[in-house]
Amino acid sequence: MNETSRQNDIKMLVIIVDRRQEAKVSEILGTERIHFHFITLAEGTAGSEMMELLGLDSIDKSYICCLEPAHRIRGLIQAVSEKLQLRKPGKGIAFTMPVSCINNSVLTLLTKGAEGCLITESEEGKLENERSGQKYDLIVSIVNHGFTTEVMESAKTAGATGGTVLHGRKLGVDMDAKFLGITPQLEKDIVAIISAHEKRNDIMRAITKSCGLNTEARGVILSLPVEEIEGLGPSRDS
Repeated sequence: MNETSRQNDIKMLVIIVDRRQEAKVSEILGTERIHFHFITLAEGTAGSEMMELLGLDSIDKSYICCLEPAHRIRGLIQAVSEKLQLRKPGKGIAFTMPVSCINNSVLTLLTKGAEGCLITESEEGKLENERSGQKYDLIVSIVNHGFTTEVMESAKTAGATGGTVLHGRKLGVDMDAKFLGITPQLEKDIVAIISAHEKRNDIMRAITKSCGLNTEARGVILSLPVEEIEGLGPSRDS
């Protein structure tokens, strides 16, 4: 992979901490100038010994996900780990996942910054995280509250058969919102769809057209590679 490809790769950083740490995480991400970060409430279900092993000392959790260029991730996760003391038992966990595809406007904002960017939703931003023989993808659409029906209707026109909805919110007021001249809506809906790999681009394109960054939904649409899966038929997606 060449230097340009590495600069354009996007990763998702996931941070799971005690809900009481939420404000501190928001402060850290603001200091690190992380522009795309979303939060949902979660609840730990493991037994006390396993929760301690995982670094989780309470069942009330905040699940925070951030999008950043890959070359910034190592420094970011080190800063998060240090400031949240994640190496101490009970403080939380953080991990990263590769993003294989994302709507082009968001890719441009993440890799080049807002100033002078051409905002277009004409196609997906193809990344370098495709895997040989990949059969499924997790398509994640993060939209303003109230647009889940539009997301699913668009996805179904392209072959999706179902999805899962999570409710969350956006942290902070970002440079991308200021640049686009929009008033950011903090309440967010997250729609997760497991798709056959060959249908991914069509589904993402359909969602982007109806609910992308230039629409009232202000959608961030991305996909994550799925390695192993059970519960789906050989030719179905859900």
